[in-house]
Amino acid sequence: MCTLQLITILFKSIKMNSAKAEKRLAILYSAAALLSVISFICIITTWQYWAWTLDSCFETDCNCIFYGVNAFSKLRGGDVKICHFATYAVIPSVLFSIGFGLYHGYRTCINKKLSEPKIIARRSVNFSSDEIDGNVVVVTPKSRSPCKHWTPTTFLAALITCLSLAHAIVITDGYYKTCEQYKKRIIHVLGSSGREAVAVHNRLSCSAIFDYMDYIEPDSNNWRRGDEMNTGLALLFALISIWSNFIIWIIIFIINFVMARQRHRNSSEKSCCC
Repeated sequence: MCTLQLITILFKSIKMNSAKAEKRLAILYSAAALLSVISFICIITTWQYWAWTLDSCFETDCNCIFYGVNAFSKLRGGDVKICHFATYAVIPSVLFSIGFGLYHGYRTCINKKLSEPKIIARRSVNFSSDEIDGNVVVVTPKSRSPCKHWTPTTFLAALITCLSLAHAIVITDGYYKTCEQYKKRIIHVLGSSGREAVAVHNRLSCSAIFDYMDYIEPDSNNWRRGDEMNTGLALLFALISIWSNFIIWIIIFIINFVMARQRHRNSSEKSCCC
């Protein structure tokens, strides 16, 4: 209850004009689109690199790098549906970010056409002692009207934020589950026991575990994957970009929510005055 009250007070204390909000949103949407694309590339590259090697199931497709299982003499991949979600769940974020990033960027950076010339004063101008009556004419860019559609974007931002959170949780949990399973595989392959097995299980980071996987996990059916990729680094980039994207979407939601609330309050005040 106290947390909810603090959030309500925080939202009430935030004030922002429409132009400033749109400028910030243009930057945030662009960053969200970039991070989503990075995570998409990292995940789909890693998934396809390991797909042939990890797919050792008979009746189902289990070629996913996430939620791998140490089975018998090799590592078996997770259900392919997990990798489908991990890869394609960022598409709504990419489309929404690009669309609204271009919209707010256009409104922020590109002015409207010039306004009609306006005479703001009439005075005499002295050139070489000649008195000339002249008019002062001002031509300025037309100012854009404030954005009015904050409520729909607030709901969309809330949905994308929830999707981003679910996406980040699934990827993170699947990453660590595969890491834990491959630790068991390394202990078996190296014949480790006693304190050595404890050191492998407790002290080796997941990045180091995936480095082992890059070099000692055999190819399936003698099919060569080519040069070894850095699986740990690729997945680390994916995790960083996914969680950063989630944080950005929280900020986007807050800005849209604040602007929608301010517009609703201003509309209520105008209707009361009328």
